[in-house]
Amino acid sequence: MAVGPHAIVLVGDQAAGKSTTTAAFARRGFPILADDVAALEDRGTSPFVIPGPPRLLLLPASVEALWSAPDDLPLVTPNWDKRYLDLTRSGFHYGRQPLSLGAIYFLGDRKPKIRGPIIRSLTGSEGLIRLVSNTYANKLLDPAMRAREFELLGRIARHVPLRQVHAPDDLSKLERLCDGILGDCESLGLNRPVTAR
Repeated sequence: MAVGPHAIVLVGDQAAGKSTTTAAFARRGFPILADDVAALEDRGTSPFVIPGPPRLLLLPASVEALWSAPDDLPLVTPNWDKRYLDLTRSGFHYGRQPLSLGAIYFLGDRKPKIRGPIIRSLTGSEGLIRLVSNTYANKLLDPAMRAREFELLGRIARHVPLRQVHAPDDLSKLERLCDGILGDCESLGLNRPVTAR
């Protein structure tokens, strides 16, 4: 999603809440660039996030938490329970332009007894290991491609803020998760306009 002139990326295991959290940001008017896979283009220190298809895929429980009923959004296909949010429809914003990667938030285990998100910085080898373990299609890369990818991930780990996030285990507190991420983005200066040097 776009926060100011930058893209922030949510990363996590299946059912970590990536698409649900992104949909909550979409409801707040934030432009969304991609769902499921964030493609990166290497443009130096900070890569750019390339827009994907203009939709978010959501489980019925997520649709019900964000709207009034699980069938408020159309089914992706009749024989699958996932629904989709069309980001080109009125009231939503699809990010059509690549944006520089501002920060990566790794969604960890949800915590049942916390009121708001717990966010901490990931640095050094811990951050790099998280990046390496969350890249896509590793089995398709030959050794030279893998070496280039590892070099890029090393640069990202050195120059892009990496954050670990633990959210409350309650979809009714989703807005608090969004507020926490936005507050952290504010502390990083990501919502300020880019100025020429």
